[in-house]
Amino acid sequence: MKQYDVIIIGGGHNGLLAGAYLAKAGAKVLILERRSETGGAIMTDEQSGCRLNTHACYMMMMDKAPAYNDLQLQEYGCTYITPQPAVSFLTKDGKALCLYNDPEKSARSIARFSSKDADKFKKIYAEFTELFDECIGPQTYRPTLPPLEMLDLVGNKPIGKRLFELSEKTPWEIINECGFESETLKAALLYLTTMWGINPEVSGVGFLVPLYIVRMLNAALVRGGSHRLSSAIYKVFIANGGTVEDTLEVGQILMDGSRAVGVKTTNGLEFKAKCVISTVDPPQTFLRFLGEERINRAAPGLAETIKGWVWEEVSHYVLHLIVDRPPEFAAATFDPDADNAFIQIMGVDTMAEVLANFKAAAKGEPSLWGHVTTFTKFDPSQKPSVLARFLPESEAPTRSLQVLRFENIAPFSHKGGDWEDLKDKYAAQLEKLLCNYAPNLTGAKFIRRYAYPPTYIEQKFLNMQKGSIKHGEYISTQMGYLRPNDLCSRYRTPVQGLYVAGASVYPGGMVLLANGYNAAQVVAEDLGITPWWSIPANIKAAIDKGLAI
Repeated sequence: MKQYDVIIIGGGHNGLLAGAYLAKAGAKVLILERRSETGGAIMTDEQSGCRLNTHACYMMMMDKAPAYNDLQLQEYGCTYITPQPAVSFLTKDGKALCLYNDPEKSARSIARFSSKDADKFKKIYAEFTELFDECIGPQTYRPTLPPLEMLDLVGNKPIGKRLFELSEKTPWEIINECGFESETLKAALLYLTTMWGINPEVSGVGFLVPLYIVRMLNAALVRGGSHRLSSAIYKVFIANGGTVEDTLEVGQILMDGSRAVGVKTTNGLEFKAKCVISTVDPPQTFLRFLGEERINRAAPGLAETIKGWVWEEVSHYVLHLIVDRPPEFAAATFDPDADNAFIQIMGVDTMAEVLANFKAAAKGEPSLWGHVTTFTKFDPSQKPSVLARFLPESEAPTRSLQVLRFENIAPFSHKGGDWEDLKDKYAAQLEKLLCNYAPNLTGAKFIRRYAYPPTYIEQKFLNMQKGSIKHGEYISTQMGYLRPNDLCSRYRTPVQGLYVAGASVYPGGMVLLANGYNAAQVVAEDLGITPWWSIPANIKAAIDKGLAI
């Protein structure tokens, strides 16, 4: 039996990331993946010649993540585009508020709704950008600290005090207290904050407001499809001697006394290593792979904590459309850039409507709202291939076809019945909503409709129970030093030789390119491996200022 230095459970981007860093450092690394391909939710499906980004597609941290330069991902085929304006918030009366990563441009659009808000937004955006650049961003790529130690580190500094103040508030309160008079602007900012499933009325995670607003206005798409990102990391891993075994599901973590020494798959194969890194959710890692007795032997009471893991309150519904023309939004007569935005938000005009639709989703009632992106408008390489001409009723030239993705917050369990029976009816309602905002689509030929309800998320990824794209709810008791709990948030666990590095670990879900990066540093230290990578200048500056460790 071949002996490895590290076995990684799960070939999603965090598993690939940890593997790539450690393999390049000389470790013998094996990644075990349940599915037939690596990459997890960073995936692009090819269906009948159509390229669809079925899961992750808005990359908020591409220009901030150390991995992009460390692993030379561009050399391995991953490049990205940052469309501007980032957001066009479309109102029901035909207006558009456009937001950019350039605050001056945003201010000019905001001034059409409120001249006072234009100046105020520039100040708020500057503050949020400083909070992210100086504190939130650098901390994302460093180990976390217990709350009292974090308070001692940054709480006596103005920027730290402000961050702690925000963290205790709800997103609703933070946006409201900005003092904007334009309901359109407030609704747009609340939508950006909550579009990934953050409850507008939950406190304790207020630091996410500046993070999401600043980074969504700098969001990127991966040229050629999202999977190019995970594919590039995979190539780095393989180029440095890493091994992937796919279509193998882990059933058990093997122990030698109190130490994890390998894994056993559900079909009986065994693999041994000096340590194991799990990138799957806490219930699988601890309750399924180890069992309560072993966990409680290592840390009494941990099993009960894991049983209390909270999955997300709401999920996401996605509708993929192949159309014979790009949408032309009626609001472009108000602001031509409405057509050029990365995402167009529609169906809500006020903060109250955003909140009401979120609450409805939590009760099992989907609403008519959401945002749309026309990927082919920004990236011609995502155009359907010549195979698309064989699609039913396809008479349009392949080069004229456009790929759209409509997405919204939706309930995992539909109050009206089974999503499988209701997904197409809901798709028709959303399509009508889209046509209301983009009238030219009323006469368009819809070559393909592919509805992707929340239940499909859980079916594809065991980590995402209840359609939980972040592998667990973002609430104060599951964030920071408590993600997934106070014993495991720094990547080591009470079980010797077992580490955790998935989205359910600090700093959390989404495509941050952080969890696997941080875990690799810890594992390298414990195995006596000298890291080949160095701390980026911006993160080192934060450490020198006492804003990170």
